[in-house]
Amino acid sequence: MKLQTIEVQGLRQLQALYSREWPKYIQEFYSLKNMISFLKRDPEMKHLKAYTLQDKQAQELGLYLIVDRYQLLLGCLGESFALLKQALHLLDWSKGFLCTTMPNRYIETVLQVVKEQQLPIEFQLDDFMLHMPAKQALQFHIDCPKGFYLKSLAEQDAHLIDREWTYSQEGSLYFMQRQIRMCHSMGLYDEETHELVAWCIRTQDGLLGALQVRQTHKRRGFGNLIVRALARRIAESGDDVTAEVTVTNTASLDLFNKLGFQRIDYCHWLSILPANGSSFSWPKGE
Repeated sequence: MKLQTIEVQGLRQLQALYSREWPKYIQEFYSLKNMISFLKRDPEMKHLKAYTLQDKQAQELGLYLIVDRYQLLLGCLGESFALLKQALHLLDWSKGFLCTTMPNRYIETVLQVVKEQQLPIEFQLDDFMLHMPAKQALQFHIDCPKGFYLKSLAEQDAHLIDREWTYSQEGSLYFMQRQIRMCHSMGLYDEETHELVAWCIRTQDGLLGALQVRQTHKRRGFGNLIVRALARRIAESGDDVTAEVTVTNTASLDLFNKLGFQRIDYCHWLSILPANGSSFSWPKGE
């Protein structure tokens, strides 16, 4: 059995499958929705591919693997992930992957593949998946403090955001630039200097990501403001709002709890290093 690429029409059919049991499959639904949007706007986008197995049952289960440069996103319906495991074994793991925001149901299967492929794990993070219906996010009141203004981020902001990002690495600047260009984002700026002091970006799987406040502007409620502003913006587009918070990050959990987000799942990040100790560098601008 072989992997086969999925074109935009096939992605639309897959996305419809993941609308069931809402919001159980919300991460898969928005991952597919955003990939469709990306490819419609830029059909020649490099290093973005989706795969499934050449198997009728796999397609009925909505099985997919999205390879987004160095990130891997995946989905499969049903209770058995034997076909998902088979598809994962057919991937080229030689450059490593960052398995991104995996719902808890997939982690055991992925770890089995990693072990069988004898791949080194750099780190694993365990997070809570949080959810807010669009109609709830639309109720947020946005009260920008005096001396500041809110607006969507500009691509040039990506340089600062990437420098400040905990998970910055080679190639992540391009990711930030693309997400600002393709998805909803929100920044808080100083009116006098136009300095960016707080921000949040919607990631390719629909989550509120890269939420941060500059060290010089902490403890002023700006994180709360940015989350409310971006959540409302996403809700105005018709989507529910999702976020993830590391299970040990009590401050962020308190913030999202106070805003009314509900925990719906655990999710995981798994960084897999290149096989056999080899190295790989992303070309500049990619």
